[in-house]
Amino acid sequence: MIAIRKATLADVPGIEAVVRETWKQDILPDVCKAQTRCQACALYVAAKGDDVAGFVSAFLTVDKDGKRRWEVDLLAVRPASQGQRLGQQLVEAACTDERARDTPLARAAIHVDNVASQKTFENAGFKTDGEIHRLLTWTPAQDNGPIVYGGSVTLIPVDTLTYRGLWLEGLTAYNVDVEEQRKAVMMARSIIAWEGRHNTGAMTPAIGSHRLAADLRDAAEMHGEYRWFVRSL
Repeated sequence: MIAIRKATLADVPGIEAVVRETWKQDILPDVCKAQTRCQACALYVAAKGDDVAGFVSAFLTVDKDGKRRWEVDLLAVRPASQGQRLGQQLVEAACTDERARDTPLARAAIHVDNVASQKTFENAGFKTDGEIHRLLTWTPAQDNGPIVYGGSVTLIPVDTLTYRGLWLEGLTAYNVDVEEQRKAVMMARSIIAWEGRHNTGAMTPAIGSHRLAADLRDAAEMHGEYRWFVRSL
């Protein structure tokens, strides 16, 4: 029988195998190991003994106003083990983890074409407003050091199972003009170069894509369209 439980160090190879089978990607083993003991993360597996059939990864972030969010970041179940509600059970386990305590909401960004994942999260109590967001990323840009920036765009460093990045939040807010956008992205690209991170990225509303400076759009790589799914905790 497949059980849902917290991941241990012994589960890292199994999680890596699920990621390779599902997404044809590699994981960052050191980050995966760290998430098994991190006080601001939760990593659960669906497993039968040592055989990992699926996993979910979640971690805490804080927005510019100090509001805590529980990010359900990655969810995967091997094709051979699908159809058993394992994905839903994993999401529910992550959302009821003690490390999510005192966090008002959980959220997940799900690709618009990933209908199966959308249904899984809806069955786990998540809802979406249906707004489409485009994921844009920028590569590191070498500089002598991080650029000083004190504007209203929030920069959030994240270490996930598949990449180390820097999230930009509020980049296309109405109170952020194009010059501030450029400064924020320039600083973020400098920081990720300085810290050895893979990229910096932002979720930008598709309906307001014109608010982003054209040169920033041209320099970015678009990684698809997503909807935010949110659940109160």
